[in-house]
Amino acid sequence: MQKLVKTFLLLFLVGIGSPQYVIAKVKMNEQQAPIVKQLKQQGILPQKVYFQYEVIPALNNKYSFPNENLYSLVSDLETHPDMYNLAIQNIAQVKLNENYQYTDVLQRSRNIIEIIYPTDSFQSLDDGVYFYILDEQKQLQKKDSFDEVYKLPCYLRVEKKHGIVVSIQKRPLAAISHYKYDYWPNNSLKYLKIEMLDSNNNIIYDSEIFFNNNGKMIKAIRKNIKTGQYSIENIIHQDDIYSIEEYFNNSDIKTNRVTSYENTSRVKNEVLNKNGKVIKTNNSEPEIFNFDKDLDEPYPYNKLVVNVEKSNALLNDSMFEQGIRDNAKYDEEALKRAKYLGIKPNQVYYHKLPFPSFMAERYKNFPHQAPLTLIEAENQSPQEKFSDLIKIEIDNNYQYKKIDKTKWQQAAISLPSAQLKSLENGIHFFVINDKGQLTPLNNVEQAIAQPTYVRVEKVMGKIVSTLQKNRVQWLTTEFDYKKNSPIRSKLTVIESHVVPKLVIESEYESGQYLPASQVIKNAQGNIIRTYKTVKKKNIIAILERFNEQGVKTNHIEISKQRDIENQYLDNKEHVRFTTSDIQDKEHPQLYDELPFNPDGFEMMLFEHFKK
Repeated sequence: MQKLVKTFLLLFLVGIGSPQYVIAKVKMNEQQAPIVKQLKQQGILPQKVYFQYEVIPALNNKYSFPNENLYSLVSDLETHPDMYNLAIQNIAQVKLNENYQYTDVLQRSRNIIEIIYPTDSFQSLDDGVYFYILDEQKQLQKKDSFDEVYKLPCYLRVEKKHGIVVSIQKRPLAAISHYKYDYWPNNSLKYLKIEMLDSNNNIIYDSEIFFNNNGKMIKAIRKNIKTGQYSIENIIHQDDIYSIEEYFNNSDIKTNRVTSYENTSRVKNEVLNKNGKVIKTNNSEPEIFNFDKDLDEPYPYNKLVVNVEKSNALLNDSMFEQGIRDNAKYDEEALKRAKYLGIKPNQVYYHKLPFPSFMAERYKNFPHQAPLTLIEAENQSPQEKFSDLIKIEIDNNYQYKKIDKTKWQQAAISLPSAQLKSLENGIHFFVINDKGQLTPLNNVEQAIAQPTYVRVEKVMGKIVSTLQKNRVQWLTTEFDYKKNSPIRSKLTVIESHVVPKLVIESEYESGQYLPASQVIKNAQGNIIRTYKTVKKKNIIAILERFNEQGVKTNHIEISKQRDIENQYLDNKEHVRFTTSDIQDKEHPQLYDELPFNPDGFEMMLFEHFKK
């Protein structure tokens, strides 16, 4: 919130002198008069409670008037479309003064999280939206309306369409914000108090902001109620200084003095000892309250399993950001998710598309999509130019042990109707020769073993699809684990139109997206590329390149400043010359710029194939 306050201040208040303020006030009145007129026409009355979707704290008069429609019923906002973009529901309870400016705003912000939950309890429901809470024994209790749940710490929302449960969400409170306003006789902002509450409505943070009679911010006092830390900021607009903010601990001892500068995000943070003397200086502001942290989810909602496949990516980021480090909470949830989806150790199955990329779209190597049979997976994207077929083997820890990926180029083809006339309804597979003659295959297993095959689908006596599919890429990746963290991977290029057969062996350190070391071997088993992170004086990484016979040709060192020293070697490893370019000038290869994770290399191969 502190950053938000300063952002608004920079945007709207900095540099507004008296003459400019008069002009701004005239323009503001021109903008606000239609708003007030519209509110009156709608029958909106001062000091009466209304509801609005999302209210931001007003730091100048422009934003002290409603910028969204007001509703008499909170239920009118339950399906507001904007909430689904960020998976956040913001509903504010507002009151306006006689001038139709905000006087009291209480806003509840909730995360919208899709969950995996048994649908048996909802089978008898008609189509519609329903609300539930869970008791301490995790038993469902149905509520009659949204009005009964919108103030609660958490609730469940169930939606059913065409007789099918299409969504089960938990909606926990992420933040509760209370804004109280006071105004000068000229209707300019005089005072704003911001309170942050916990789910039991206890104040955990407050901020008092003071304005002069022109509506310009002059002072702010902020306090973390739990820790007792607070700060006092005075806006001085002196020389190039915007404000000076002093920080205090719970014993009223001054700990920091922060100078903020005009028209910039630059700050000077002076750290003080208990005697008030500066002991060090940096350019980062102290944090007295963590506004990024959501309120804790209450039990038993915090034990419900998130449906990663359906939940908004922004809400999954905190999970994916854990990388491959140990995390008992997310490990436990990922294990529950896999079991709920029917996944078992040592199971082999085919994967739903799109396949989530390594660490960016999945938590470690835990699956979060239900298994498919081969016939279900083989034709997932029939309208696309390229189609993936992904076969999975699960390890004992319920994570991917082996990922087998084939990519197929596919196109509709015309076939002689005489060859298809006798086919029964269903899906049929063939190989085709140069003369266009079809030889039937027994099943889909035989089809995907071919480099090229034809897929024909017949429905109600009519041919609805004839596709020819050519395999253009085939890679496998195998993983080793320490507890639940991937520590090694081995990627094998079985088929590619871009590179010959390769094996890429990688090792990972806890929490790191890219490998800590990597070795590439050619089809003969010779090492042709290596990469290793190091802690050696000013060097952070060393790359070495070898020719197909395993003779070293380059030694490359990368400094902490990202400077490159690329040594070209002769066959006795004597330095021939040195460049500052990591690219190989003599024999460039697609895989020269190590490191890359398995999914990254696969994407790189495919992009070059499409060129």
